[in-house]
Parts: sequence; structure tokens; C-alpha cells
Amino acid sequence: MITTNQELYGVVREIIEALKNAGEAELASDLHGALAISSLPGEVLGETRFQLERVKRSKVADRVDLRRAVDEAIRYVSSALDG
Repeated sequence: MITTNQELYGVVREIIEALKNAGEAELASDLHGALAISSLPGEVLGETRFQLERVKRSKVADRVDLRRAVDEAIRYVSSALDG
């Protein structure tokens, strides 16, 4: 269970690497870009959630066994954003 932004960052980095290894460079790049979109935490979390949801909808999430990590990251980000 993710409990801090630092843990979230680590999980997202792992997802990015798994996407790259699966040949999903565009999804990996978009998710990586979400982490650097702004210095405002709300914008970073919002864009990260959007990109994680894209990964979840893709077939690669199941193929590479990312569903659990993606779901956990989305749950944490949603909790942080929605209070």
C-alpha cells in the first residue's frame, strides 16, 4: 500500500520501466512526463492519475502484470486529490 508521495514516485518509476521493457514507449514517456509537468503537487498528481488511467485501460496493464501496481497508484493519487 502506497502511503507517501515518495513511495508513489517509486511505484510510478517501476511502472515506467515495465512499460519500456514491454515496448510501450509512448505510454512510458507520457507517464514520465506527468511526473515533471509542474512544480505544483496538485497538477503533478492530476496528470499522473490521468496517465495511470490510460495505462490501466491499455491491454499492456494485464499483459505485463501491472494492474495491481497501477490500481494502487491510482487509489493513492485519488485519495490525495479528492481528500
